Amino acid sequence: MTIKKTNLKFVVFLSVLILLGIPLTLAYADDDDDAEDVVENLGWVAVGAGIVANVPFIAMNKIRRYALKTGSSTMQVTKQIRTVYKPVLNFHIMLNSIGYFAGMTHGLMLSRHLDSVSLSLAIVMSVMMVSGLLLKYTSSRNSKIFGKLLHGQFGLVMLLASLVILHIVVGDD
Repeated sequence: MTIKKTNLKFVVFLSVLILLGIPLTLAYADDDDDAEDVVENLGWVAVGAGIVANVPFIAMNKIRRYALKTGSSTMQVTKQIRTVYKPVLNFHIMLNSIGYFAGMTHGLMLSRHLDSVSLSLAIVMSVMMVSGLLLKYTSSRNSKIFGKLLHGQFGLVMLLASLVILHIVVGDD
């Protein structure tokens, strides 16, 4: 099995991004009011990026599936959606990655206030991110099936949304 150059570049890019981000999080992780605003804003960036990345993507997939089920009268819609699927998928991946790293940085900066909701949220976010990466960057049939099953679980998505809401409610206290 050979590693593609693009996959290697992606891994190196993420590693450098993480290594550069850790000192920044430690620099702002004090009790200063400005630092608390930065941390809170990172949390809102993560929430906003998640909403903007997922709502249009899910809506497009639902419309595409509905058009396929209804038959020949809506096949033109399906063909049009197919032409924009890759750019929308790349937008989905890019914004979810931004949201993930903003959320994890937010969590690292507030790690001294760790609670069960925040830890659960970090775990579910990581599972969703890893399953999405499996879908995008693996080629074996079994990995694709596993990634689709895990990434598309309605229960996991609802758990993620409810943990975000709980985290916002608990974090405001």
